[in-house]
Amino acid sequence: ELLSTPTSLVTLDPRAHIPYTLQFSIGVEHQVTAKSTASAVYIGNRGIDLFRSIDANAPIGDSFVRPNPALGQVRQMQSEGYLKGNALELTFRGKASKYFSGQVQYTLSRTYNNTSGITFFPANSYDPAAEWGRSDNDRLHKFDLLASSQPTRFFTFGAALSLYSGKPVDITTGADNNHDGIINDRPFGIARNTMAGPGLINLDLNLSHDFALSKRKKEAKVLSLSLNSFNILNHPNYVSYIGTISSPLFGRPAAALPPRRTQLDVQFKF
Repeated sequence: ELLSTPTSLVTLDPRAHIPYTLQFSIGVEHQVTAKSTASAVYIGNRGIDLFRSIDANAPIGDSFVRPNPALGQVRQMQSEGYLKGNALELTFRGKASKYFSGQVQYTLSRTYNNTSGITFFPANSYDPAAEWGRSDNDRLHKFDLLASSQPTRFFTFGAALSLYSGKPVDITTGADNNHDGIINDRPFGIARNTMAGPGLINLDLNLSHDFALSKRKKEAKVLSLSLNSFNILNHPNYVSYIGTISSPLFGRPAAALPPRRTQLDVQFKF
């Protein structure tokens, strides 16, 4: 039975060469106060001749027969992929007042490509250009806040807030419709990464205080006590959705990041 199994090959496209990436940016920065700045930066990103794989011996059309029936899958690694990304970053950093210091950043971005790496196969090896769509890690909106404050001498307060829109999800049939042995086929007329994935809402808080155990600055001994809470809102941050339309769980989350966690931390510094 093993003798009847067609041999599969892995080949390198003779036209392949090393991929490269271009990144360029332009921005302006303004001094808001003596200890804070605001900036706006445009960032462009281009990935050229990126790696991908195709099955050079995939069945044509609705046929079950491969062009060379003596062989099975002929994986050809190519450098034909492309990536295009554009982002606008708005940032405030510094000490705005005695009650706030840190950084606030909002990013508006879009990233498109037609490959996810050298192990990536298009749904149709004879039409890899149809894979052009949102990158697997594309997020339209990202908001990050990192802040610390010492409202009294008794404790220091810290906060980290992240608000992200979702990554895309690829919709697939869950079957090998084109008989190429790879189950990544999409329904007719559905492009790659078109379903909106889950967003992210995460808030971490920290309260801390340092107890000085000696008065000598050169040989200071400090007991640091802190209370940390992660995902304090206990928001269900789903990692991904199931995009297989034949699954009874289609459109539902597959996994989630950890729920609320709280820890007490004690450190002795000397």
